[in-house]
Formats: sequence, C-alpha cells, structure tokens
Amino acid sequence: MSTTTPVFPEKIILPRALLKALARPAPIRLLLQTGLEWLCIFGLIVLATWSSHWVISLLCMALIATRQHALLTLMHDYSHYQLSRKRAWLNDLVGDVFTAFPFFITIHGFRRNHMLHHKHAWTEDDPNYVASARKLRYQFPKTRQQVWSDVLKHGIGWYTLQELKRYTVDAGMATSLPRSTAIYRLVFALVLVAAVTYFGMWHTLLLYWIVPLATVLMAILYVRDLGEHFGLPAEGFANSRTVLVGWPERLLIAQNGVNFHAEHHLFPSVPFFRLGRLHRSLMQEPAFRARAVITQGYLTGVLAELSAAALHTPSKGVDHVC
Repeated sequence: MSTTTPVFPEKIILPRALLKALARPAPIRLLLQTGLEWLCIFGLIVLATWSSHWVISLLCMALIATRQHALLTLMHDYSHYQLSRKRAWLNDLVGDVFTAFPFFITIHGFRRNHMLHHKHAWTEDDPNYVASARKLRYQFPKTRQQVWSDVLKHGIGWYTLQELKRYTVDAGMATSLPRSTAIYRLVFALVLVAAVTYFGMWHTLLLYWIVPLATVLMAILYVRDLGEHFGLPAEGFANSRTVLVGWPERLLIAQNGVNFHAEHHLFPSVPFFRLGRLHRSLMQEPAFRARAVITQGYLTGVLAELSAAALHTPSKGVDHVC
C-alpha cells in the first residue's frame, strides 16, 4: 500500500456568482468609511483639547494613531480603484487628499510599488522584500523580548525618519509622479499651510497628527507588517498570513479587514469590508484550509510564531504602509 502527498493548486477558484458579488464595487461605503475615520480623529482632537488633562490627551493621541492606520488601510483600497475604476483620476484625487497626502505619500506612488509586490511576492523582484531583507528588525527568529524591544523602538520614534524616507523616497511613494499628482499635492500643501496658519493650529497639528504618526502609528505598522509575510512556510498563498483577532486588536491594529491578507492576495478586487465574508467562503475550500496560514492574534500568535526556536524559511518581505 502506497501513500502520495496531495497536490494543492496555487490558485483557489470560487464560484463565479459568489466572486462577482464579493468583488462588486462599493464606492459609497468607501467614502463613508473614510469620512468616519476623519470624524473620529477630529472628535478625539476636540476631546483632548477640551479636557486639558495629560492622561486623556495621551490616550487620544494613541487612538488617533489607530485611526491614522485605518486611513492607510483605506488608501490601499483606493490604490485598487475601489472608488472608481472608470474615473481613475477621481479615484486617485479623492484617495490622495483624504488618505495619502496627509502621510506624505501618493496613491500613484503606492500603487506602483504595491502592484509589484502583488506580482512578485516573496521573491527578489518584490520591492518590499528588497527593502526589508537586510534590516535586523525584520530578521527572525528572535526572542519575545527582542521582538517587543523592536516594537517599543518603533513606538518611541526610533525608526521614524528611516521609515518615512523608505516609504516616500526609497519605495518611490512620493517621487517620479505624474504632473497632475504633483500639482494636486502642491495645492494640498499650500491650502493646508494657509489654513493652519490662519486658524493658529500649528500646535494642534504637531501634537495630534505628527506625534501620533511618528510614534504609535509606527509601532502599529511594524506589528501589522510582521503578521503579513514573515516566518511562513511556502510560496503561493501560503506565504501570506491571515490573523484572526478580537475586538481589542481590531481597534488597535486590524482596522478595515487588513488582517485578511492571504485573502487579499488571492482576490485583490474584493473591497475591505467583504474580506471577512471572503475568508469564510475560502474556509469551505479544502485546498485553502489545508495550506492557509491562520494565526490567532497579533500580540499573541504572530509574535509567538516569530520568536519560535527555529523557523524553516528565511524571513522575507513586508507590505510597506498598507
């Protein structure tokens, strides 16, 4: 009696009707979610300034960073033309103004980098892998103490200037832009400077936008990035991790379905709010269940996997920004 190792397909096929329903554009939902994230940010700023208590101010700053991360996850959807696939200029303009320009990057620049990642994930042609492979903080395994030390360093701004340079310049997210994008960005900057100066809000901008961006947001991005492609066993969809989270991590790290990363790599046309439904549908497929890497939690499961005594594959790749 002989046994054979089952061979699983690299691509998972869902019923056409189901995939069509999941991938249906939902521009109004994207706009509403974008508006909601900004409403939360403005509300937290008002609460912090009204209270004048340092504990409440620090808590609001940390929560603002979570909403900044939520905006970046929505920027990812704009980069996949989820607002409009027929009017690309409108899709990118709205995405730039509300989810990219405030972080010193552009939809065009992010898309250029991100599409190469989708096409060449986990290879030498993946720009995200090339950007992170030689950095010690992306090399595993490590002890839990070492991992937490790197998270803390990101959280206090230790790597912020390096990270901003990597996103904006090294990854090209703010360089070599179409003329229209460059003009829109200049106008955005001029209007922002004029408005902040006129209303005397430089202190507010620094304290409740730049400080959260430079500290807590950097820690969130680092932890989220580690969960996507590190310490994984194989090529194909098994080199992207799905992280199942409870409400605390959904608030802090996994906003807008960003934890369903393997599902996104398989079906990038599915908008953010349907990724959970896509995950449940894929779990009905034996091939996906057999090979998918599904981890319980970022601060528990992912960090435990990355701090294991031995990993069988070299650590590669990181989905920068979102």
